[in-house]
Amino acid sequence: MAAVFLFMWSAWSRDLSAADELKLVRAVMCETIQEYAPVFPAVVFSIERGRVSCFTEFDLVPEKTYIHHKWYRRDNLVTVKRLTINPPRWSSFTSVQLRDADKGPWRVEITDGNDNLMRTLRFSITD
Repeated sequence: MAAVFLFMWSAWSRDLSAADELKLVRAVMCETIQEYAPVFPAVVFSIERGRVSCFTEFDLVPEKTYIHHKWYRRDNLVTVKRLTINPPRWSSFTSVQLRDADKGPWRVEITDGNDNLMRTLRFSITD
């Protein structure tokens, strides 16, 4: 009987910990942020905009933690932004200023505090 109880408790505790994991519910590239929301999400941006933003939204944040937005241009790391997120829900964003030399393919890797990849967003900067 004790073995059955131990197994049930073990399975129950795993379910709880899985349910308590940080959950990324939305990640988009956009032209700007207004009132804590992404505006004009896209995958192609004109260099004339001058700036592009990465917006992330978490619907379950079990405890205060950190995420990273790793910005790459042509597979070269440009910048890493460390963001604090707090329970129970949190949205955050980072932006980069664009220069004429920034045309081409980009990506942002969103990682948790342990550097586990949560999502990759790919986009391009054009004329």
